[in-house]
Amino acid sequence: MVTKDRAQQEVFRALADPTRRAILGLLSHGRQPAGAIAGEFRITRPGVSKHLRALREADLVRERREGRRRIYELNAEPLRLADEWIGSYRHMWLHKLRNLKAFVEERERRS
Repeated sequence: MVTKDRAQQEVFRALADPTRRAILGLLSHGRQPAGAIAGEFRITRPGVSKHLRALREADLVRERREGRRRIYELNAEPLRLADEWIGSYRHMWLHKLRNLKAFVEERERRS
């Protein structure tokens, strides 16, 4: 059984790579065959396969075989783990943004 912390680490590890984030962006528009995904990048097909494997291991994509083709689709559920972690810092940023807004409004009033 994968713990929540371990799953969160796998998601962030997968998201750390810009090519993987780009693949997720492609799949956010719908499922695609591996060949179509590979055609979008200036790296080798084996290179794209490694990225797809990392995304599968983080459970961010699902693979289905249709004959000889492999079809990939986004599984956005694990992104909740990243959002939960980021959310723990959200209050800090909201506080800073409120302070910035107050500062700007005060400057505008004085002008």
